[in-house]
Amino acid sequence: MKQLDIRSKLAKRRGKRISRFAYYGLMNCIAKPFLIPKMHLTVIDRVGMKNFKKQFIAVSNHTSRCDWMYVGSAISPHRANYMVSYTEFFRAHMHAVFDFAHMIPKKNFTSDMHSIRELTDVIKQGGNVIFFPEGKSSISGTNQPVMLGTGKLFKHFKLPVIAMKISGGYLSNTQWNIQDRPGKVEITVDYLLTSEDCEKLSAEEIEKKLNDAFYNDDFEWNKKARVKFKGNDTVAVKLEEHLYLCPKCGKEFTQKGAGNTITCHACGNSVKIDEYYDLSPASENAVIPKTLRVWYELQRRNVYRQVISNENFTLTEKVKLGIQPNDHYINKKYTSEIVGEGVLTLTRSTLSFKGTKNGEPFEVSESVLNIPTLVLETDSSYFGTFAFGDYLEFHPETPCTTKWLLATEECHRAAGGKWKNELPAQQWIYEEDKPTDRENYYLHDFSSPSNAD
Repeated sequence: MKQLDIRSKLAKRRGKRISRFAYYGLMNCIAKPFLIPKMHLTVIDRVGMKNFKKQFIAVSNHTSRCDWMYVGSAISPHRANYMVSYTEFFRAHMHAVFDFAHMIPKKNFTSDMHSIRELTDVIKQGGNVIFFPEGKSSISGTNQPVMLGTGKLFKHFKLPVIAMKISGGYLSNTQWNIQDRPGKVEITVDYLLTSEDCEKLSAEEIEKKLNDAFYNDDFEWNKKARVKFKGNDTVAVKLEEHLYLCPKCGKEFTQKGAGNTITCHACGNSVKIDEYYDLSPASENAVIPKTLRVWYELQRRNVYRQVISNENFTLTEKVKLGIQPNDHYINKKYTSEIVGEGVLTLTRSTLSFKGTKNGEPFEVSESVLNIPTLVLETDSSYFGTFAFGDYLEFHPETPCTTKWLLATEECHRAAGGKWKNELPAQQWIYEEDKPTDRENYYLHDFSSPSNAD
């Protein structure tokens, strides 16, 4: 029996338009019976997809692991090939479905000519394509800048672009806790670019239009929608992996989530999260950011200042090293297999690992200019990157993944990296303190947030 060679198998693949049978199976046997009704999906179709006759590329903001079902339903009755993370093709419960549906593998946040080849094959066959230009699902409940090269891709193919915006998806499946929390999900379908637009606009102008079209803040959306989300009794479990900075005492990694409350064990600051994701005090004189999204971005502001104020900025962490095997598929609970351990180090110039791999010494290093961000897997308790050639995954001993993600992105930008954050709604992160910071970023009537930054 011929030995399985997963990487060679993927390298030899050619793109093939998804069949009506396969797409029907995905949507009508998996998505529509089980998840879409449960999440109370509402489609706001401003294009008229039922009567849309042109070949197209569809894109969407990326709120959760369930987004593929939402976007697939929104473009109905059309079928399309999905572009998905290369890492998923190594998982035992996923690869057969991905082969059946002719999904296109893409190595996250790095140049991948093979994915372009498969995409080209599908388009030449008259197929449509769906992908998420942010490259990963939302960490904070709002969108991140689309990845560089998206505009060039659209200009190359010159196909109409359908843009979808999902609201409520993050609140239904948070990044830190993958438990389903049914409430409501809305997806709005808009016609973003014509073929003529793709030809006449610059790549930068196209990416700006995408960023503008995708902008969504689930927490602000629900202040108007007022949807109750189920599962509130465990909503704060593992939240310390996401919100590691205490907004009162400013200490890091002293937070602990339990039930629907997150508490700092250094100063006692405690915050309760209700079924609307609204925040309220659970301790006397609590300091509370306005929303969980604001809390997350306060952490980015803190990391940004640490990076730019210190040329010798360094993060180090003991980690276990994971890789994706080539001769067998990975258990469905995991995205890699542990083969070593060592120390991961981030500076303003490099990301490096020194330790062991399969019992032998192993060391790699790469410029942060080539690492715009990290791939956060499953529930954000570990992360990886393709920057070292093959996919390497790092499992830290402490719940520090969010800080590593933020620091990697801000080191990339501080070093002159091309992936900038020019989203208008997030420019406050990079500004100096203002007298209005408390009014804009914190809830009132509790304690002064003077120590939060």
